[in-house]
Amino acid sequence: MPILTESDWRTGWSMAHHGRWMSHFPGLMHALLAGMTAGAVIGNLLFFALAFLFFLTAAWYVPLIFFLVSLQGVLRSVAPKNRTLAPGLVWLDLIPFFNLAWNFVIVLQVSQSLKREAEERGLQDCGDCGYALGLAMSILWICGIVPFFFGLAWVAALVLWILYWVKVVEIKDRLLRLPAA
Repeated sequence: MPILTESDWRTGWSMAHHGRWMSHFPGLMHALLAGMTAGAVIGNLLFFALAFLFFLTAAWYVPLIFFLVSLQGVLRSVAPKNRTLAPGLVWLDLIPFFNLAWNFVIVLQVSQSLKREAEERGLQDCGDCGYALGLAMSILWICGIVPFFFGLAWVAALVLWILYWVKVVEIKDRLLRLPAA
């Protein structure tokens, strides 16, 4: 194979002769690389990596905020004497890494609060008030840190998160339909 010159890159000669995708875009490689230093290439890659990280963070925090608003509403619907956690404390779940431990506290306290409220209002069939789902979800979030289990644990935790969210809100709705004690 001959050594390619700058004019070959401009015309797309090597790509056209080898049937690669660049043959459809003559001069593209030259245009992409012309005048770019190694620092500029690294800078562009860093910019796109940070933009992607920002997108992933936003994609995570938007549903998390809706979830926390729901949990806060659940705790507000429970009579103050039956609450084991102040509604505003659910927002501590926004703190990275601390939230891995705080999830356990939220799950336990929300289920205990709902169970107390259900007993007071006479609701018999609320089960564990989402405790088992929430506990499994919290354990899987922590397992998601382990590199080998990362993908599988996070997918399973996401599914359990949605199920837990639905279960807790469903119990709250059932309690609100009953007369307050």
